[in-house]
Parts: sequence; C-alpha cells; structure tokens
Amino acid sequence: MKIDLAQARATVKELAEELEALDGTEVIPRPSRAARRQNSHTSRTLLRLAHLGDRASVEVMGVYHDFKLRDSPPEGSDH
Repeated sequence: MKIDLAQARATVKELAEELEALDGTEVIPRPSRAARRQNSHTSRTLLRLAHLGDRASVEVMGVYHDFKLRDSPPEGSDH
C-alpha cells in the first residue's frame, strides 16, 4: 500500500497560495461603498480559506482511515 496524499497536498498548495495573496491586504476603515465591497470580498475569501483548511484536514483523515482499515486485522482473526 502506498499512502496517497496528492489531493491533500494540492488543497494545501491552493490554501497557501490564497493565504499569500490575501496576506497584508489593507482594510478600508471608512464606511464607503468601496470599503463595503472590499470588506465583503475579504470576508468571503477568509471563509474560503477556512473551508480549504477543513477540506485538507478531511482529506488527510480519509487517508488515515484507509490506512487504519488496512493496518488492522479483521475481527475474530488471530493475525
């Protein structure tokens, strides 16, 4: 059995790229139309980043469960 983490790695790469793009974004403090638009975009982006982090975690857990199923002997077996 080979452990395949390609999907999780792709998700983490996407997360890292989007984190880098958002890092250092200036927040417009004034209540203007442009500020609301930017803040809305930033809010949606942060939610997407949280989702990508969760997705990577689920992908790794899927690989873990596959590994444990193959690593554990069937019930009632002496091996």
